[in-house]
Amino acid sequence: MSLTNELAAFISPLAPAERGNSFEVLALRLFAYQYAHNLPYQRLCNGRGQTPETVTRWQDIPAAPASAFKRFALTCVPESECVKVFHSSGTTGGETSRHFMSVDARELYKISLKAGYARAFGPEPPRLLALMPPTDTAPHSSLSFMLETLGAEFLWGESSADQLRHTLASLSASCTLFGTAFAWVNFFDATQGECFPLPEGSLVIETGGFKGRSREVEKSELYALFTERLEVATAHCFSEYGMSELTSQFYSQGLTGPKLAPPWLKTRLLDPVTGTDAVPGQPGLLAHYDLANYNSVLAIQTEDRGVWDERGGFQLLGRAPGAVLRGCSLLAE
Repeated sequence: MSLTNELAAFISPLAPAERGNSFEVLALRLFAYQYAHNLPYQRLCNGRGQTPETVTRWQDIPAAPASAFKRFALTCVPESECVKVFHSSGTTGGETSRHFMSVDARELYKISLKAGYARAFGPEPPRLLALMPPTDTAPHSSLSFMLETLGAEFLWGESSADQLRHTLASLSASCTLFGTAFAWVNFFDATQGECFPLPEGSLVIETGGFKGRSREVEKSELYALFTERLEVATAHCFSEYGMSELTSQFYSQGLTGPKLAPPWLKTRLLDPVTGTDAVPGQPGLLAHYDLANYNSVLAIQTEDRGVWDERGGFQLLGRAPGAVLRGCSLLAE
């Protein structure tokens, strides 16, 4: 069986006994493939002295800094053979991250998106409505691609508030409303106090982040608006955490629920100075290991801070201002 098929089998919503190889076995195989074919990443690994010949645990697979996606084409196939390129939103300046997708990577991405969403919200979740631009308007948005893959109906454009107002007023069955935090604030501001009670069983999903595109509100205030204006209880409000550099997502429930990952996505919390695991109970930099990241790098060290939650998963603490990340030798090259 090919590596992509084995990864797909592991990611698909099967019983654990049917998954075949373990996370670690697949992570080490994927690392070897990416080391052999992704030359910028190979240079990083060589500089650290961590290669497929020396690495025996998934935790020791070198994590590329997320900022490397801005400077290098981290792809295992030539750029010309990639069928999709996702860009970040560029919140820290003019440069944006680029995530190159080969045909195999795109298909694995779709499998991961569907399996992760089903794991979080059940095999038959309610009708999905998105306060996001569709892929023909935002071809480089991984979030738009995700929602299209999940079969969402897009409500976007100059008349998006009126369109959503009409749609919400005509709902007769439960639904899931998905949008960025700034899209939600813009909608609530545009509708000026109007209420749109959603049918029982409806859910709301927000992605967090404002990026200067609306007034900023605290998460507690935003969730209060969901309850006040949509009549959706806080327990039915969810947060999605993802990155354009990753192909899998974390979900959390309510105001304080931890970010939970599917079995093919693991996280470490790293001390920003030593690069080793942070002391339990102490914040650390998030490093994600995603088996669905086939064509780029499976291990990514972010600039986000988090802390482990005793209920499982982690609490997101936001960006780490001024953090000096290990692995920046790649950028120096």
